[in-house]
Amino acid sequence: MKGLEIFIDRIICGDCLEVMQHIPDNTVHLAITSPPYNLGINYDVHNDVLAYEQYLDWMNKVWLETKRVLVPGGRFALNIAPTSIKAFRPIHHDFANQLREMGMIMRTEIIWYKQTMRRRTAWGSWKSPANPHIVPSWEYVLVFCKDSWALDRNGAETDITSDEFKRFSDGFWYIPPESQRRGHPTPFPEELIYRLIKFYTFKGNVVLDMFGGTGTVAVVAYKTGRRYIHVDISTKYCQIAEQRLETARLLQEFPLPVSRTGKKIKVSELFSGETQRPRRKRRAKQPAVARLLEKKESYKPSEAKDA
Repeated sequence: MKGLEIFIDRIICGDCLEVMQHIPDNTVHLAITSPPYNLGINYDVHNDVLAYEQYLDWMNKVWLETKRVLVPGGRFALNIAPTSIKAFRPIHHDFANQLREMGMIMRTEIIWYKQTMRRRTAWGSWKSPANPHIVPSWEYVLVFCKDSWALDRNGAETDITSDEFKRFSDGFWYIPPESQRRGHPTPFPEELIYRLIKFYTFKGNVVLDMFGGTGTVAVVAYKTGRRYIHVDISTKYCQIAEQRLETARLLQEFPLPVSRTGKKIKVSELFSGETQRPRRKRRAKQPAVARLLEKKESYKPSEAKDA
């Protein structure tokens, strides 16, 4: 893929439209992203407050570039949810309409069930039909493809297991939200990205996230043997993404042995390739059944003695 080498396996800090315009046509197999929601969320340096029509126009340009860089049969997984209760806008519908109008094939929608209801505070009218609120505990992952339903294998390896294929093909995915935010307001959980990458790509395929944030897509792509292109406008987020990738590389080179939680690993064990088996705890002697059935005398406290 001539011209793609300068983008492959790199964390690129810059405006997504400016960077994407230089990615060659028909070179990306899967794009995964969750765009800014235009709700005034603090995404470091991004202006998340635009007039809604201006916001849609900007996103439409991003989708056009996404379509251009995808290979025929390439997929686009868009994580999105309706906006807040008071300023409700069905942006998942608006984005789906934009993508379909430009010729993208809508394959499916995945329900990412996050179970966040425990933290809810907005009830509207409590126990009354006057003005009750529905608070979504899920988000959508809308999946599109370019020109063709099928992705050309080109001799690439398939690495999804039978169990994974059966589980991931059920479009209701219960995945808790990411707890380690690393300075980002809405990071992806790795499990969500793992499922999308394993289900929709072959090993060695190129995966793009044009709103890369702190690098979850790049990290999971690396861990699963895919190539990645990470783009984000925030220098801070790009630095965090680089650190996460470096950690993933080190763990791949010197994998930590699997052990019981809390067990300390000796430094020598990290480089020996072997770990000592944890010693089994001796089972406490169980009393004979006859003793368990013996009549027990009532407890009598001993008399206190003067010191």
